[in-house]
Amino acid sequence: MCALLNETLGVDKNDSNGNDSYYSERDVNTKSLSDYALSEAYVNFYKGVAEDILFYGMCIVGPFGLLGNLLSVCVFLRSPSLRRTTTGQWLVALAIADSTVLIGEIFRWLSSVRIHISGKYFYCFPPSLGLNFFHATSAGCKITHFLRYSGSLWSAWITVAIAVERLIAVAWPLKIADISTPRRVQILIALIAFSGLALGLFPFWTVDLLARKNVPRCRISNERAYSLWNDIVIKFCSLFIPCTLITVLTVVIIGLLYHARNRRKACLSASIKSRQQSTSMRLISVEAQMTIMLVAVCVSTVALRVPYTIAYHIRSNVWYIRRSNETEISSYFAYRLTDLINIINYAVNFLLYCLCGSSFRKECEKLFCRCSKRHAQVMRKTTMEDISMPINSNKN
Repeated sequence: MCALLNETLGVDKNDSNGNDSYYSERDVNTKSLSDYALSEAYVNFYKGVAEDILFYGMCIVGPFGLLGNLLSVCVFLRSPSLRRTTTGQWLVALAIADSTVLIGEIFRWLSSVRIHISGKYFYCFPPSLGLNFFHATSAGCKITHFLRYSGSLWSAWITVAIAVERLIAVAWPLKIADISTPRRVQILIALIAFSGLALGLFPFWTVDLLARKNVPRCRISNERAYSLWNDIVIKFCSLFIPCTLITVLTVVIIGLLYHARNRRKACLSASIKSRQQSTSMRLISVEAQMTIMLVAVCVSTVALRVPYTIAYHIRSNVWYIRRSNETEISSYFAYRLTDLINIINYAVNFLLYCLCGSSFRKECEKLFCRCSKRHAQVMRKTTMEDISMPINSNKN
């Protein structure tokens, strides 16, 4: 059974393998040694099951998410109708932020270990493969957590900005073009990215590669500083505040969407000329589809991150206290399961775009058809050259 080495949005408080070392702190004299060993094996078994779900889930979520984010960036950048919208710029930035998180999670996943019910650990991937970037060097330890923390901040606040822009577009459709311009959006994206990268720097002085039983692990090196930054950056800035804002904004957008769309069509129909009506209606259709896509992104963000936010809060409250086996198993299992659900949030957007936006699907078809036609032309040219070579040799 495979185990990820650290708590998901934070290095584990006591043990780098993702298991609290509360057994070593208990007064085991109150139990017989056989009962103590049995209870420890019982907890390790269910922890291993939870860690297996996370490990094998990452086998699918990681590659699928990176590929989907790459395709999203390609589609938005190659499509003139999507690229020139401010929404397209937001979604390109969101895909890059999500990919940053996934890269950090994959680095950590490649350093996974296997847990036995006896409590012994060994690597899921053989060390000879050289995949243990996370625990191999101090730089790898710090960079992995930096990518995860900064990317999650960047992604969360870009989603908040997207929700705010859509709220303005739905509530005040005639003012959105003046408020949200490509230049301003680019500046906001840069500010959010810079803030996320700056706040995500704290692993560089709070975690390090430390040896335990002569085995180097990525662990917390400054407990007090890490706890402070973890509360500020992860609990509040990355989880609680963004989830609350996105939930409120999404509910308001859904409530106003139907009436705002009808009002926008009426206002635009009264101000445009008849010969431009078909073009304007096409633009309205694209804008409406973009709104639906963004609402879907906000809804999925709330649905996938709120369970993890709750589980993370519960788990963090029992890190340092003695707890029963039932409490340990339930909190740990919920924590790991919602961890995987939270990571899915960074991998699912491409699928949402395809399901909710016909314009996005059409641009995907154009992209794939263009690639297939180019491949067919290359193959046809190669075939013609192969055929012409024997003919020319016969003439000679």
